[in-house]
This record gives sequence, C-alpha cells and structure tokens, in this order.
Amino acid sequence: MKLNKEQTTKRILDLAGDQIRQATKLPTETIIFPRWSEIGLLGEVLCMRVKTKEQPAGCDYDEDKFQVVIRIIGGKVHMTGGYPDAYAWKQSKVEPYLEDSKAIRFIGTNSAEAVLNLSAILNTIDDNDERLLFADMFCSIRKDLLLVSTKAEERRCIEVSRSLYDAGVVACVDAWMQEDEFGMADSTQLNVGDFLIIEGSDVYCIRHDEFIQTHKIHG
Repeated sequence: MKLNKEQTTKRILDLAGDQIRQATKLPTETIIFPRWSEIGLLGEVLCMRVKTKEQPAGCDYDEDKFQVVIRIIGGKVHMTGGYPDAYAWKQSKVEPYLEDSKAIRFIGTNSAEAVLNLSAILNTIDDNDERLLFADMFCSIRKDLLLVSTKAEERRCIEVSRSLYDAGVVACVDAWMQEDEFGMADSTQLNVGDFLIIEGSDVYCIRHDEFIQTHKIHG
C-alpha cells in the first residue's frame, strides 16, 4: 500500500516523541560475496533468496549496485529456511572495507587463514544438513571471500508498543523508499514489537527478532 512518506513519518514521530530511546547497533562480522556466477549452480539457488532493504521481497536486485552479504551475529551464522540469512549491501557500503587493508580478512578453502575462519564459523551452525550446505557452498567458490567486522553504531529507535499500534502506528515508509511525484511510496506494515530506527527526518523498520539480536537498548 502506498502512503505519503513525509506525512506518515511526521505522524509517527509526533505520536512516539516521548518514547524515543537510545540504542547501540552491536558489532557484527559480515561475509561479502562475489557475483553469483562465480559460485556456480548453488549460487543460482541462493541468489533467489537474497533480500535488499530496497527489495525486501527478494529476487530483484542489480549486481552492479549491490553485493550480497551474510551476517554473523553473536558469533553465529543465522539460517532461515535451511539457507544462510543473506541480504545485500550497496556498493558504497562495501567500498570502504575494500580500501582498508587492515580490515580485510578472508574466509574460504583457498588459504590457511581462510580455512581457519571458515572452520570457526561452521562450528556455529547447529544443524548438520545446514552446516554441510554452507561448507559445500564454499567448496564451490573459486576464491576466498572477504570477512569484515562492522563497528558498533549509536542509534535512536522507537518500539512499536501496543499503545502506539492502537493509536494508528501500523505502517511506515522506510527511509530508502523512493517517492512518486505526489510524495507517495510503498509502505511497510508494522507489528507490535517491531522497532523503527530514526535516520534524520526518516524512519525504517527492523523486525523484533532481528533487532534484539543486533541491538542493545539503553535505559
């Protein structure tokens, strides 16, 4: 459903003004993937499952603009439906890591460092079939991949409480959604317990389970 982005965001901030809280996005490790053609047949399967913030339904992203990543949160690879929980970063987010040689580590099967890093991560996957799939994926890749750490980041957030939901905070227009000539953009339906991250004069939604894995609320 399309909503007016400016009006929707202003209403949310007005209603939730006294419920804004400080939070820290926790450091995470992230595996940065190459183009799927470099991974082989398994890459064709996995690429259909990748989501971007701009395309949350998945299956529709430009490899010239995005690179696929898999996050390691709390030392664990998160699996969804038997596959690694992958999504995409814009190239502009990847490039600083490529330029910082001290930040670059490797994961894969083509060097001692990469094998050690892969072994450590495989041990975080509890299900044996999922662990085998993840290992097989790396055996199919013809080069080691980048493994980078993202720093902690301070943020402001709003939890969608029952009272806010009942007051009408049932949808938002995420910060990255493009508006048409009338200021309308596709909206995200909210659930009680979801979180909204405030980014300048915009907001965007992070679902409850992902938020509690990746953030720490202060106070």
